[in-house]
Amino acid sequence: MPITSSSAPGPRGSSARVEPSPVVQAWELGLRLRQRREEIGLTAAAAGRAIGIIQTYVSGVEAGRVKLPAARLARIIDVYELEPEEAAELEELRIGASRRGWWHEYSQLFPAEFIRFLGYEAGAEKIRFYDSELVPGLLQTEGYARAVIGGGTTTIRLTEVQRRVAARMARQARLHTEHPIRVAALLGEGALRQQVGGPAVMRAQLEHLVEMAAERPGQIDIRVLPFAAGAHPALGGSFQILSFPSPRLPDLVWQEVLTSIDIIDQSMRVNDYQVTFEEAWERALRSEDSIDLIRQIAKEMT
Repeated sequence: MPITSSSAPGPRGSSARVEPSPVVQAWELGLRLRQRREEIGLTAAAAGRAIGIIQTYVSGVEAGRVKLPAARLARIIDVYELEPEEAAELEELRIGASRRGWWHEYSQLFPAEFIRFLGYEAGAEKIRFYDSELVPGLLQTEGYARAVIGGGTTTIRLTEVQRRVAARMARQARLHTEHPIRVAALLGEGALRQQVGGPAVMRAQLEHLVEMAAERPGQIDIRVLPFAAGAHPALGGSFQILSFPSPRLPDLVWQEVLTSIDIIDQSMRVNDYQVTFEEAWERALRSEDSIDLIRQIAKEMT
């Protein structure tokens, strides 16, 4: 059954309310301003001249990376001839975008692009993971997270490990809010058998996955691609697809490899990941069989 069906956590455009994220609000504000600018036939340079700002400022706002003061947004609204109702919505987005998210506390610890990703994750309605080697961060125990962070790379200083673990645990608050993020986690069998932190840590992690799936069946769906599945479309790389409650916002893809991180927003590339996930999901074990396999592997961790 496809991931877009009712069996998957969280259909696109559902009515569930998600706590606003300033990063997502800035993104939506920028997208809507760009769409309106294009509707009235203005280039970014022409819009900048009319508003009284430089082109790069216009582009920065439209990319959601530059904060707008109230007076400047009012000038843009005037130049773009926006209706009062939409102007009020944009002002609400501007106010929201000016807030600071909890992740800014860690801005000296992580690259700017990862900090930005945390803002997207905080405002997402659902997230689809594929990983063949690791349990996704949102589903990690503290012990597993510490083992991954402390042993995963030589570029992380020992003094940073605890703060990085704290940041990962803070991300998981989105699983427990009044309107929690919904998760579809597609894991390769190798992610379940790699003894991150040793057998005891790994057993606790696998038991945690079983508990999360059992306690939150409408929110968290975990499926396993066993070794017997052989070659499949997602083989060779991990990725995450984030979906948002606003119908104005497209899906984004997050990819993190050894030496680089990337937020992908080009529609054709995002579509490739969506199709890849869909096809790999079809080849995975059913939810019940996946949980049975996770239980079995947990028992083997001695």
